[in-house]
Amino acid sequence: MRKKIAVATAWLQSCSGCHVALFDLHQNFIDLAGQVDIKYSPIMDVKEVTEVDLAVVEGSVANEDNVEMLKALREKSKMLVALGTCACFGGIPGLRNLFGTKDVLERGYVKTESTTGGKIPDAPEIPVLLPQVKALDQVVKVDAYIPGCPPLTSVIQEDLMELVKGKVPRMKTRNLCEECNRRKEKLLIQSRDFLTDTVLSPHELDRIDPDLCFLEQGVLCMGPATREGCDTRCIKGNMPCRGCMGPTPDALEQGSKIINALSSVLPAAGLMFQEDIVGVGYRYSLPKSILPHAIKKERTE
Repeated sequence: MRKKIAVATAWLQSCSGCHVALFDLHQNFIDLAGQVDIKYSPIMDVKEVTEVDLAVVEGSVANEDNVEMLKALREKSKMLVALGTCACFGGIPGLRNLFGTKDVLERGYVKTESTTGGKIPDAPEIPVLLPQVKALDQVVKVDAYIPGCPPLTSVIQEDLMELVKGKVPRMKTRNLCEECNRRKEKLLIQSRDFLTDTVLSPHELDRIDPDLCFLEQGVLCMGPATREGCDTRCIKGNMPCRGCMGPTPDALEQGSKIINALSSVLPAAGLMFQEDIVGVGYRYSLPKSILPHAIKKERTE
């Protein structure tokens, strides 16, 4: 009988949704459990990380405790896997990089509308926030990536089974439009005219054609700037892509990529009136962008 692979799992700055997705394997988890021996996990009553073959980590790195835990996992594991968008690219927590830590703490504990006499907690047991949220590979070496918010359970199973065999799963390289089956009537036809003169949210339309490209209907879709591999699950639900699979390898600036893609769809004036270009274009990948570093430099000058 083949020896089981020793595994540790952990979540850092996250919603723990990737672990939920892992256990959504249901009966298929039995097949995985037959191959691995979980030595450490937040769902277990284990206090210290032991030597393991594989560490699976979800969540971004947002405070000093996260750094300590991540470095311990890296030191004790032969391979370390970034599970989910937060671990791979910084995710939603990474939007904090648009602000200083003082502003974030004041907003959270002092300036919220329902707070009276608020005070920023400073007890010694509370971990100190890092100046900026980071993806895992901005702190330690990462051997494999499983993106998604959360990743598809089928992809988690497939990739973990590959890792158990000692193989590194390959990440997808094409953008989501290559995986999307919606028809494109005007998008691929050269024209002097723009497809639309504005960008709409799904709720602003009375009806969204479930078979026609979102961009052709004036609905902002991150497909052109997002990696394939999610089986277009949101699009199949008649909702546009929001970019959780992260950028394609040749377009690490996901926000700039979507702006570039939209420049052929609508006039520049249409982009100027969007309220949250950064929050849309960099919703899941801001820490891997040059943008927060530029903001930090501007603050210090």
